[in-house]
Amino acid sequence: MSIFFDDFKYYPSLRSRPAELIGYENLSDQHKDAIITTFTLGAWPRQPNIEVPLSRIVNATSGRPFILDLTVEPSFITDDIKHLKDPDGNFKNWRNFISQIDVPVIPVIQITQDSKTSQIIRQARDFEKSGCNKLAFKVRDFGEDTAKIISALSALDATENAITIIDAGYIRDTLPASLAGCISTINEIRDELEDAEIAVTATSFPSSVVSFLDPNSGGKRGLIAMYESKIHDAIGSGAAIYGDHGSIHSRVYVTGGGRYTPRIDYPLNDAWIFERRPENNSSGYIDAAKVLMASYSEIEDDDTWGAEMIRQAAKGNIEGMKTPASWIAARVNMHISKQIDFRCNGKLDDEEDYEDLI
Repeated sequence: MSIFFDDFKYYPSLRSRPAELIGYENLSDQHKDAIITTFTLGAWPRQPNIEVPLSRIVNATSGRPFILDLTVEPSFITDDIKHLKDPDGNFKNWRNFISQIDVPVIPVIQITQDSKTSQIIRQARDFEKSGCNKLAFKVRDFGEDTAKIISALSALDATENAITIIDAGYIRDTLPASLAGCISTINEIRDELEDAEIAVTATSFPSSVVSFLDPNSGGKRGLIAMYESKIHDAIGSGAAIYGDHGSIHSRVYVTGGGRYTPRIDYPLNDAWIFERRPENNSSGYIDAAKVLMASYSEIEDDDTWGAEMIRQAAKGNIEGMKTPASWIAARVNMHISKQIDFRCNGKLDDEEDYEDLI
């Protein structure tokens, strides 16, 4: 697999939930070519197994490399995922699973509470020996697994064959602490491996938009500032590659369905604006789309699939777009496209070096 991780300027992370997969599937070929996406398999709502979403990921990526991980959220771990996370035989089950995927896939090295450092190192080395020469590591809790990851990275034939993704999670309420954690982790890795490839991913999209409503809008609209770019700007593009969760909140909650409020979100470079209709009728999507179109003329020229869904809804056509999940897919599609255009086409200014912020 001939990949240079630093050739890519954006590493979005998505789960294998239907809405997120639909958003990715409908990216243009040019946008898909510009990124390496991490997909996390899990028993998400309306997606109870891993075979179907994996098949959709393979079809949607069309031979492009992608990073594959397994969920760590207890509510969404199936028996199959437990089997793949078994550390016996240096995570033999996970390695066999990856070997059976007949497209370019970059596995995330699995680290569990009961796995030994030696099993993690040998897992990475065994992947290398089997011909899987591109790997990914993920830092989920600052400091907890970093030493193990450094040991495994040091054991590889070439450090540049792996990328370490520092996942800061939801940062809206913890930005200073999350920034400090990212910087500390970057420094810890680079103290041992100066040329390590590192990406930082985070999300500031909330689980609820109610607190972001304009108090003068009658509960109909609001703006959500985007913090992902703030943490990356503070770290600096020379220290880590930008990543985010594709405008998705970092936790998935088990829900029982029921009532919902129609809402359409439109991503900007550094914020999301939204229109919602509390009357709880799917026709509310039509009015929300009309107001968005009237307020933001750039939607007319936006060539993404998600923007086309807004234009169609403004005309009264909401066939296939009558549920919150369908509009989550549209938001994911527009957000990722916007970030690719912003970050991968030479539009970023020089950023401060992260060491200046310590």
